[in-house]
Amino acid sequence: MPKTAYIIDSTATISDTLRARPDVYEVPLSLIWDDEVIQDTSDPSALQLFYQRLADSDTLPTTSQPEPYQWAACLDEIVEQGYQQVLMISMAKGLSGTYQTMQMIASEYQSKLTIRVVDSKRVSFVMERMLMDAIELEAKGWELDAIVEQLEWFAAQSEVYVVIPHLENLVKGGRLSKAGAFIGGLLQIHPIVYFTSDSKVDIFEKQRTLKRVYQRYLQIVDDAVEKYESGIEVGLAHGDNLADTEWLSQQIKQKYPHISIRTGYLSPVIGTHGGKDCMGLGILPILPKN
Repeated sequence: MPKTAYIIDSTATISDTLRARPDVYEVPLSLIWDDEVIQDTSDPSALQLFYQRLADSDTLPTTSQPEPYQWAACLDEIVEQGYQQVLMISMAKGLSGTYQTMQMIASEYQSKLTIRVVDSKRVSFVMERMLMDAIELEAKGWELDAIVEQLEWFAAQSEVYVVIPHLENLVKGGRLSKAGAFIGGLLQIHPIVYFTSDSKVDIFEKQRTLKRVYQRYLQIVDDAVEKYESGIEVGLAHGDNLADTEWLSQQIKQKYPHISIRTGYLSPVIGTHGGKDCMGLGILPILPKN
C-alpha cells in the first residue's frame, strides 16, 4: 500500500490525538484584528480570551486563508518523509478560497505525489470526522479514490446548523443595521444558519428564544436518528458557551445513550461570524458498512 499523509486546515479543530499523528498535517488559517495577526487556534485558554474580546470589541477581525507557501512547505515535508499519496480536506469552499488554493498547489506536485482534495462542505467536527474515517478506511486497505468517494458521500449527507444568539455580531459584520438588531433583541429573535449543499451558508430558521432553538436542535437529532440506518454521531461546537452546550449534550444523551457526542469550541476563524455564545449542531452520519 502507498504511504498516505493527510492535510487538513485549522477550522476542523481536530483532537490532540489526531494532531500528534505523524501522518496528519494541520495548516492554520489566521485573523487580522486591529493590525494584529492572530493564528487560528484550538487552545481552550486562548479561545476563551478570543471570544471575550469578540464580545467586548466594536469591530470584527477579518479572516485570512493560509498563504500558498504554507501548503507548499507542508507538501515538501511530506515528500521528504517518503509519502506517496496525500488526502487534503478543506473547509467549505463556499466560505473561503482555501479549497481552491489547495487544488492549485496540489496540481504543482502531480509529478511527486498522488493528491486528492476533498471539500468538506462544512466545518469543524464534520472535517475531523472525515479525517478519522479516512484514516480508518486506509488502515483497512482501501484505495485513495474509494476513500474519497466515501468522504464525499459523508460531506453531502452531514448537516451543520449554527445559532447566532447576539445580533450585535451581525451589526459589527455589516450584515444587520443597529435598528434591526434592536428590534430583533426586543423580540428575542435568534437566527439559525445552516450549510447548504453547495458549501455556502444561508438562513435556516428564525426562532423566538434560545429555548426554542435548542428544542429545534433536539428535533433535528430525532429526524436524523430515523433517517440514517447506520446511525449518527453528534457534534456540538460553540463560541465559549459551555453551559448550554453541556445542557444540550445531556438532553441528547438521556434520549439516545448510544450516540457518541463530540463537544468543543469553534475555531476563531469560524466563531468570528457566529459571535460569543453561538452554538453549532453537527449531524455526522456513520458510514454504511461495506
